[in-house]
Amino acid sequence: MLGIRTKQQGLFESDQLYLSFIGKDSFYGYLANQRHKLFRDEDFAEMYCPDNGRPGVPPSQLAIALLLQTYDKVSDEEAKERADYDLRWG
Repeated sequence: MLGIRTKQQGLFESDQLYLSFIGKDSFYGYLANQRHKLFRDEDFAEMYCPDNGRPGVPPSQLAIALLLQTYDKVSDEEAKERADYDLRWG
């Protein structure tokens, strides 16, 4: 099933708290501000079964991770670690 990323952002999400450290005008800052416009879960809905299984990881989140992995030229393992610990990948 299609996993949906909530559109409501929390006050303490990393892209809001640390945007000044990441750099508002950097690639990471741009992606943090525009990710909801660039990748929408609804755009991927046809790839998922509508009524069978558990909701998966939202495809918008996977698309952003793949874009960041390609941009930074890192392996799958390194991408997973950066998603866990790097503020720019938040």
